This record gives sequence, structure tokens and C-alpha cells, in this order.
Amino acid sequence: MTSILASVLLPLPALAAAEGTSLQSGQGSAASRPAAHVAPHAAARSSQGESVMVSARRGATGAGQHNAHSETVITRQDLVNRNIRTMTDIQRVAPNLTIQPSFGSGALNFTLRGVGLMDFTQNNTPSTMPYLDGVALPVSIMTTGMMFDLDDISIAPGPSGYTHGQATTGGEIDFHTADPTRQFHAGLTEDIASYGRNRVEGYISTPLSQSVSFRIAGQSMTGGGYQHNAAGQGFGNANLGALRAKLKWDIDDTSNLIIGGHWTTDQSEYASGHNLYNSYHVPVTQDIYETEWGLDPRFAKIIGIDGNNTKPREDNLFWGANVRYTKNFSWGRLSTISAYEMADEHELTNQTDSILSYGNMFRNNQTNVFSQEVKLESVDPNARFHWEAGMYYSRSRMAQNFWYDSSDRPGTTPLNQTRYRQNQQDFNQYVQLSYRILPKLRIIGAIEHESDDRQMLNVTSANYNLNTGAVIGTPTNFGNSGALTNQFGGRVGAQYQFTHNVMGYVMFSRGFKPGGFSANITQQAVQLRPFKPEQILTYEGGFKTMLFDRRLRLNAAGFYYDYRDQQILGTVLVPPYGVLGGYVNAPRSYIYGAEFDAEAHPFHGMVLTQNFGYQNGVYSQFQSLNRSATTANFAATGTWQAVNTNYNGVNMGLANLTLAGAATYTWNVFRDYRMTFDVDYSYRGRQTQPQYIGQTGIYRSPAYFLVNSFLTFAAPRQHWSVTVYGQNLADRRYWLSAGTQATFYGVIPGLPRFVGARMNFTY
Repeated sequence: MTSILASVLLPLPALAAAEGTSLQSGQGSAASRPAAHVAPHAAARSSQGESVMVSARRGATGAGQHNAHSETVITRQDLVNRNIRTMTDIQRVAPNLTIQPSFGSGALNFTLRGVGLMDFTQNNTPSTMPYLDGVALPVSIMTTGMMFDLDDISIAPGPSGYTHGQATTGGEIDFHTADPTRQFHAGLTEDIASYGRNRVEGYISTPLSQSVSFRIAGQSMTGGGYQHNAAGQGFGNANLGALRAKLKWDIDDTSNLIIGGHWTTDQSEYASGHNLYNSYHVPVTQDIYETEWGLDPRFAKIIGIDGNNTKPREDNLFWGANVRYTKNFSWGRLSTISAYEMADEHELTNQTDSILSYGNMFRNNQTNVFSQEVKLESVDPNARFHWEAGMYYSRSRMAQNFWYDSSDRPGTTPLNQTRYRQNQQDFNQYVQLSYRILPKLRIIGAIEHESDDRQMLNVTSANYNLNTGAVIGTPTNFGNSGALTNQFGGRVGAQYQFTHNVMGYVMFSRGFKPGGFSANITQQAVQLRPFKPEQILTYEGGFKTMLFDRRLRLNAAGFYYDYRDQQILGTVLVPPYGVLGGYVNAPRSYIYGAEFDAEAHPFHGMVLTQNFGYQNGVYSQFQSLNRSATTANFAATGTWQAVNTNYNGVNMGLANLTLAGAATYTWNVFRDYRMTFDVDYSYRGRQTQPQYIGQTGIYRSPAYFLVNSFLTFAAPRQHWSVTVYGQNLADRRYWLSAGTQATFYGVIPGLPRFVGARMNFTY
């Protein structure tokens, strides 16, 4: 947005960064790149702190317009304007992005351009990696509670790991938190909305001395539960609190040290869906927001939880700490990041979404991740020759415990416990070079090597008598399993600056991601066989333009992905438990598509934005168990028997079309005040869940179109604003993800209509 719009829409921190509305720029987020790579508006933010500087320049932002890769940056103001409060909201504003709750869990799954792993067991490397200030979060539930006091979110599609972090096939999403400032600033936001949703955010940023500054920020979110059961009891209320702090020491003119930490507690009601189908004759309603739950008190007693509270819920604690050091030399820059992340997860879910007191699962997951990165690079990325090289290391330790109640199925043990430990370490080395061989032509090359070693240790399965709580027979110990990945990746490309305002590029990349394990309800040794690493060859080309004296920015990209051994959450048959989720590899597949991004300033005060995403994927070589056919056969015969299907030529069922646009108009009133009115929309096409390849009907989520709006009255000189807003104004019914438990099939609904008011004060 323009600086005028930035000064209107509060909160005020990092208003200099607000100029960078959704855009496409270089691979690797601005948050994860050293200062020399950060866009000019971000550099201004760092040097000026949070002072409001009204720039004389008007029009679309030019950040990233000379970088040869697609990236969407969602600024602080975009997050406020679009009411992006939770992770799943992000997909409303970025093309070809999918963020879904893992069915039966509070964890999330990130997919870019059709590349993503539905990791319901939470023990595998995501295909699209989330980062917090450049620190990889390989267990997605660690992202809980971070959506506050952010400067921006960068979404970079395509293979990554060439310039920082860990190798992935899908890309990365980097969350960049606000830094301490050299002047005192403070802010408080109170947001009240439908269904009793209440969100409070605040921050204080202050200098402690001439060279040391400190920032602390926090949020509290409660209520907002829009689901209910047949008796009218509400469900889905949030109960979350989070704190974050940063201490910055400018050691001298060439070096600085930043020490950060964060803490989140989450006791929300999560992961209960609406039952669309079952073969147990449980009544199914047409109200997508109706859900049910049930809990066997014997199950609760054995696992040691409160049996009086039968609702699915979380009881989680997350915390982390990191140290960043940067040193500038005359010839280059040295940067290091040391980080430790910890997750303590206790999760109770009802897999059937019914009042029947079985299908409950309780997960106990303790995971810690230590990571260390060291990077050297030349100072000026726009010099004729630019180089960067680094090493990334991470080590994780995980202990998981699954309890699963299958007392409904004859021939099964009523209660199964699967427990294991997983050790993993990853070491990535990378080098990227670029050289301007002609005044307008630059060539780019990169190579990376990553070694990933993980072991499943002491996998034990025990069956319990629900009545007595005693172990039935002798627990089965499946011992240890290992998976080792050693692979090279790389990319080559070129960019050509046709004019100062028009740039084109092409890029060819090879990316990969390590293999891993399925780990739930382990009854057979074959379930612990690791799935293979996946590889992807990508071809991308695009252009970026800035036209009509910065009044119009127009960017576009096209891509083709040649996918090998694609990792998919598929289905395995484990009689007498039936069809269970398990990871499989599709030997060959391909994905192609296009993206388009525009920002226009037709006249003073008006800003128009629009993005477009198209993606389509097809399996060219893949045969696997057909979940629906196998379940239908069991319903008809009462016997579990595998039904396999050849999926060669079958469509992946991706959401082919994603659209998002906004019109925002700002004008002055009463001389010292401003009004801003906004209307924005998003559209997402139909989508099939990975477990239901080739299926239609209830297994294919319908397309949906959402309309939102807000009106802000602001007093910039007095540092306060009041906003009224509406989300999903047409009250569309849609769902975010779907899943199954045996012969139950349910969906997680999206937000209904929400109306609210937001009050913001800054100093």
C-alpha cells in the first residue's frame, strides 16, 4: 500500500514496511535473508524503527521486482486489512496455497502449487516448510499462536534450501516478527466479534541504552466457537495465550546480536468435524456446523485425563529461543542463527465426529529441535558477481504416544497404545552464485547437498482391556527402523532486464525431500517400512513489470513440475482395524499452472489488488488401495479386503483456481481524521482430499466464494482507530479439510459470517 494508507490502518508498528502489499519477489523470504537482500522498504523499517515517515512517492511497491523467482509477501497492513487471524486465513490471499487442518488434529498441512504432505502423524518433514524469523519449524503444530506482531509473511513456492535452511520440494512460508526499535513505541488492540470471539494484542518496544533495544509482545484469544451439537452446546472455542520477546544489541557499526524467545499455551477446542457419511446408521444432518462428540469414561481413566469433559481438545505448550549474530566486513557478511524449539502436545480427538464413545484418539507428543546455521555472502546482491554459501544443521528428538479406541469393531482389541521415539538429524550445505554477463542479462546457479538420517526407536504396541485397564497379553516390540537420505539438488536460470520497469526470467530446479515413517495404531511390522524420498524437477518462467509511473504493477509466472516418488497420505489395510492412513509413494506425476499478481493505483486514495492462481496435477504412474471401494466392500460383506485401483492418468483433484482481490479507498474527513473503506473477496475451486483420489460427490469439497469488508475511522495524529468489519458476509458454507475413521467420513467447516469491531491505540 502507499504510505498514506499505511498511516491510516493501525496498528502503527513498522509502517514503513506497509508499503509492500502482496507482491511477488525473490525465492527465499525477506525475513530469512540478510539485510542486503531485504527490500528497500524493509531496510527503512530497520533503520527508522516505527516512526511514521510519509513518503512523497506514490504508487505500487517495487520491492522484489528485479528478483527472478515468485514470492508473495503479505505485509503487516495486509494481515490487518484482510482479517488474517489464523493460519488457515492465509490461503485466502495467496495464489495456489492450501493450508488445511490435519483431520483429527490441531496440526496443519501446508501445500504450495499442489506440493505438500498431509502429515497427520506429525513425525515427517513437511514438503512446504514454515519458518519463524528464519528458524525452520519441522513439526507444523509448532506454528500455533504465532499470528501476532508480525511485520510480514513471505510465501515462496518451488524447491528450496539453496540459500538457507532445509531442502524441501514445495517451498516455504516465513513469518517475520517485528524487531525492537530505537524509540519507545507501544500499542494495544482489542478485537471483539461474533460467537464471543475476543482477541487482545499488545506490544512495547523501547531502547534500554544507546546500543540495546527490547521488544515484548503478546496476545490472548478466547471464544469464537461456531460449531454446536444437537443439544445446542457450543464447540470450537479458542483458549490461547502467547508471548514473544526480542533483545537487540548493536555491538558496533558492523555487527549486531539479537536474542529472541517465545512461549505459547493452547487449551482450545480443536479438530471436531461434521459427519457427512457413516455405515453405523448414526443420523447425519445438513447443518455443516453441527458436530458431536463422545468419550468412554474407561478410556479417559486409563490414559489419565478428565472424563467429565468429553469434548475434543488440546492441552499444549510451545516455547523456543534463538540467537542471531550478523557481522559485516568490507568483502562480505557473516550471519549465524542458533535456535531451540520445544513442543509438548496433549491432544484428544473424536475421529467419528459422533456421540458414539469410540474412535477417540489421544496423542502425547514431546518434540525438541535444535538448529544451527552459518552463512557467508557478498555484500551487494546487485553487484556484477554475487555469491552466498552456508551450512544448516538440525537435530530433533521426539517421543510420541498414541492411544486409540476401536471398541466398535469385532475382532479388534478395544484399546491400542503405540509408542515410539524418533531421532533425526539433517545437514544441508549450499552455494549460490549469480553473474551479470551482459548489462541486462544475469545468470544464476546453485547447488545443495543434504543428508537426513532418522530412526524410529523401540516401537511398541500394547492392547488394553477397557474394563480393567490391564494389558492384554504381551506388548509387541517392533524394534527399530531407519531411513537415510543423501541427495543433491540445484538450480540454474537467467533473468533479463528488458527495461528498467520490465524484467523476465526462467529457472530450472531440482529439489528433493527426505523419506519418513507412518506411525499410528501399529499392528504389523510392514506399517513401519519407511516411505521413499521424493524428487521434483521444476521449470518456471515469468515476467515482472511496473507501468504508468508506478501506478500499475503486473507480474506473472508459469510453471511445470515433473514429480518423482511423490509422498502421499494414502491408505493401508490393517485387518481387523480396517483402512488406516499411511504414506505411499506415487512413482510419477506432474503438476502445471500459472500465477498472476497486480496492484493498481488509478487515482489518489484508491488501491486495487488482484491475484490469480491456477494449478492442475495428474498421476502418470500410480497404483494404490482404493479407500472408498475397500470401505464399501466392507459395508456390503462385513469383511475387510483390499480393493486396488490403477490411477494412471487420474487427476489429483487440486483446487484448480484460486482468486483474491481487494478495493481499498482512503479519504480525509474533518481535516485531522481519515476514513478507509475496503471490499475484498477470495475464491477457491473444488478440491479432493489425497486419500480419495479420483472420487467425486461428498469426497470433493465444493468451490466457495467469500466476500469481506471493513470501515476504519482513524486519528493518525492522536494514534487511535476504530474499525468495524465483516467476514464471509454472504455466510457461505464450505469446508477446509476432510478425513475418515474406518467407515465414518467427516469435514472440518470454515468460518461462517463473522462481524466485529476492532479498537487500536498506539503511542
